[in-house]
Amino acid sequence: MTKKQRRYEEDFKRQTVRYILEEAKSVAQVARELKINENTLHGWMKKYKQEPEITETQTFRSEDHEVRELKKRIRDLEEENSILKKGDALLRERPSVKYSFIHEHRFDYRLEKMCEVLKVSRSGYYKWRDRPKSARQERREEWTQEVRRVYIESRQLYGSPKVAKKLNHEGMKVSQKTVSRIMNKEGMKSRTVKKHKATTNSKHNHPVHENVLNQHVTVTKPNEVWVADITYIPTDEGWLYLASMMDLYSRKIVGWHIDCSMKKELVLSALKQAYQRQQPQGSILHHSDRGSQYASNDYQAKLMEYGMKCSMSRKGNCYDNACIESFHGVIKKELIYQTRYKTREEAKKSIFEYIEIFYNNKRIHSATEYFSPSEYERMYYKKGA
Repeated sequence: MTKKQRRYEEDFKRQTVRYILEEAKSVAQVARELKINENTLHGWMKKYKQEPEITETQTFRSEDHEVRELKKRIRDLEEENSILKKGDALLRERPSVKYSFIHEHRFDYRLEKMCEVLKVSRSGYYKWRDRPKSARQERREEWTQEVRRVYIESRQLYGSPKVAKKLNHEGMKVSQKTVSRIMNKEGMKSRTVKKHKATTNSKHNHPVHENVLNQHVTVTKPNEVWVADITYIPTDEGWLYLASMMDLYSRKIVGWHIDCSMKKELVLSALKQAYQRQQPQGSILHHSDRGSQYASNDYQAKLMEYGMKCSMSRKGNCYDNACIESFHGVIKKELIYQTRYKTREEAKKSIFEYIEIFYNNKRIHSATEYFSPSEYERMYYKKGA
């Protein structure tokens, strides 16, 4: 079983080039993050790098250099102050007590800075650290280090169940209970915020379709069932609206689009992107709510053109489209409600990075055996190859 080569729209290519330049990342690194051929990205860079909008981004980066240096100095002073607050009682203690403090906080502060503030040498700390340890102590320190790594890689979003599952996938035999104890001791907590606001309007005169999905369809492969929905994003410049399309098998966001209004063009762009990228073979069941955007003549015509069967949620039933609504809940808790966007453009860049870099390619999901959506999709095609 083979998979057709994906095609990427012009807007996605420009967003990717802008992301590489603004984040000062290498083409190779972004190629790995997006799972795109490195030579393809080099081609995009050559084509779009000199466009006025992208060149302007590079100019802003240069002008911000001095500001970044000042912020760096402020952070340095804040770090010294924080170390003194936590370690003030240690200033007159024997060196071994200070070394213990340094070791305990080695992931919180720079080693060089802690030694400077507490007036001990780094060589002395290393000598203390390298003394023989018990097997149990070494194992616990290794677990703590790996738990912190996974927690940080998840953007401080995973709780103990997902951290434990991720480590189990990597071959580390550690229980959720142990991970929970480590996270509690180290102060590692999942950061989320909850809010809610309705978006789509089901009061319209367009015909609606029956609920074929009806919560009971068993999905066995990619591109079998796609679910769609719209959510909102607040910015200081006004609202933005995100239309997303999810593959129910892998939980991957196969298509998405952001705009300032909730017109039918918003959802049409997400649908076209999904179809262009996935290049599906065979019929797809497309499920959405009864919103006017999805029921519009143009959207229904595009579904027919793509050979898709339409399904719509029952009126007033919040569970029929739960998976895509759950994704929108996740992106709000993990990103949107944690950030105040000054401009719409800032929000668009942030959401591009979250969906394309983090959610699709890194974030593990319980419904996909704690693999990322893209990895779970690749596993299917690998099994059938």
